[in-house]
Amino acid sequence: MNKRISWGKVVTVAFVGFYLISSFLYGLRTYNELVDMEHFLEVAHGRLLVEMQRREDVVSGCRSAVALYANMEGKLQDRLIELHRLTKAHGTRAQIVKGESMEIMKLVHELDLLIEKYPGLKSKGPYVLLMETMQQTGYQVITERLNFNNWTYNYNVTCHLFPHRILAIVFGFREQPFLQGPLDYASLNNLLLKAN
Repeated sequence: MNKRISWGKVVTVAFVGFYLISSFLYGLRTYNELVDMEHFLEVAHGRLLVEMQRREDVVSGCRSAVALYANMEGKLQDRLIELHRLTKAHGTRAQIVKGESMEIMKLVHELDLLIEKYPGLKSKGPYVLLMETMQQTGYQVITERLNFNNWTYNYNVTCHLFPHRILAIVFGFREQPFLQGPLDYASLNNLLLKAN
């Protein structure tokens, strides 16, 4: 009844056990790598959406400030023309001229408040400020778009590599689309939600 264990069987069992444990650990590491890459892809998507929303907000605010500035500047010029006409007709001491001067001072004060809120209006002019704001926010969106496409490329390549491909199929990691063409905030969000 005393059975002797052969060293060949022990080595075989140890080798099979080592192989199974190694395969499990490698599969776990690969799965975690895929999860991390998918997470970084979602972070890049979120950053792109934030930059697109920021661009909309900043450009919208800048457009409003430029329109208000141009409107106030137009009113100020109209008042100055009217003041010049009244001064010619009634002289500098007339009550009408003093009322018009008060109106001009009020407009100048409002214009100063607007310039204080948007200092670039005075130093660059309203339309240069608007163009520079659109350009800067556009560059930030392009940078985040390139970052997103870079993460998409890395994720898709990883999902197609041999050992990763098996786990990607088993656990449902799917290839993600690249962003191409003009970006619209709503359509981008819908496109990425459909892909997931």
